[in-house]
Amino acid sequence: MNLKDDMSDFLKIGELRENIVKLIEAKFELAKLGVQDKIESIAVKAVHALVTFILGIVVLIFLSILIAVGLNILLKSLWAGFLIIFAVYLIILAVFIFAKDAVISSIKKKVEEIVDEHINEGQ
Repeated sequence: MNLKDDMSDFLKIGELRENIVKLIEAKFELAKLGVQDKIESIAVKAVHALVTFILGIVVLIFLSILIAVGLNILLKSLWAGFLIIFAVYLIILAVFIFAKDAVISSIKKKVEEIVDEHINEGQ
């Protein structure tokens, strides 16, 4: 009877070991799926942001043309409205060039906020 009990205990230890291995594998798979979900979510948001950005640029171009043509009619000129819009964009470009550090810092801060928000969403 003692040998039978020893064998039974040994077999239970083997089952326990198998169950522990299966549990570890299941947790690993679960973690892997969680990472995949986060990556997919980030990719979807990145594509959405890219499409929004492109559409925003298109809207900005058409709005600029509309304003320039309106200024041309208002100023009774063929080119003055386009020159004014060009000057506005040139000033904006100069601000971005000369305030490079401040612009980069602002963008970096915004990206960090978005990443932190996304990480906190997943928890």
